[in-house]
Amino acid sequence: MVLLNKINLFLEMNGYGFFIWSSYIVWFILLLLLTVKVILRKKSIEKKVKYINAKQR
Repeated sequence: MVLLNKINLFLEMNGYGFFIWSSYIVWFILLLLLTVKVILRKKSIEKKVKYINAKQR
């Protein structure tokens, strides 16, 4: 019971927990979106390079 109370106090962060944890969630979502965008962009560039190389041969 004491452990759950300590965890709850940590998550609440003196009443600012909602703002802190929601900002972490937004940051994590944006990081995931950026990672997906980079991967998709890399695949697109690789496809264009392959097309250009095939066209030159």
